[in-house]
Amino acid sequence: MLALIGLVGIGAGCKGGDGGEESSPTPTSGNHSTSPAEPTTPEDLALAAYRGMWAAYDEAGLTSNPDHPELANFAAGDALKVLRSGLESDRREGLVGQGDVVVNPSIQSLTPAAAPTQAKVRDCADTSGATRVRATPNGTPFTDSPGGRRLVNATVSVVGASWKVTSFGVQGVGSC
Repeated sequence: MLALIGLVGIGAGCKGGDGGEESSPTPTSGNHSTSPAEPTTPEDLALAAYRGMWAAYDEAGLTSNPDHPELANFAAGDALKVLRSGLESDRREGLVGQGDVVVNPSIQSLTPAAAPTQAKVRDCADTSGATRVRATPNGTPFTDSPGGRRLVNATVSVVGASWKVTSFGVQGVGSC
């Protein structure tokens, strides 16, 4: 699933924006860790949205589907555009993803303090188990760039009635 990493590039990211569809902030797919209880605090809701975004991206990458419905459940604005653009690029190139991005995010800040509607999230995502391959086994060889531990800074905001990732930046391998 390094298409996103290639698209975003080292040190790049996307900024703000909102929009998208409303839904539950709890991830429904992927092998990302989630708490067994329904998230209720702003911290838990923001982290669930962040984890859900990566799980949805991993799932969408299996078929390089930029219209996968789970993407809009966890990402909005520029973040959703970046995810879809990476998947569209993979589809054009005949690539699909294998494996998962492993995340371990933490909240850096919540604003405003009284009734948070935005969270800054920091992660050291491990992309070593995620890669892109040719969709057809008889296709031309494809060598994806190596994965590893990458610093990710994200903004998660309340969009409508749900917490969604609205921006994120992925740094190069070894940045955390």
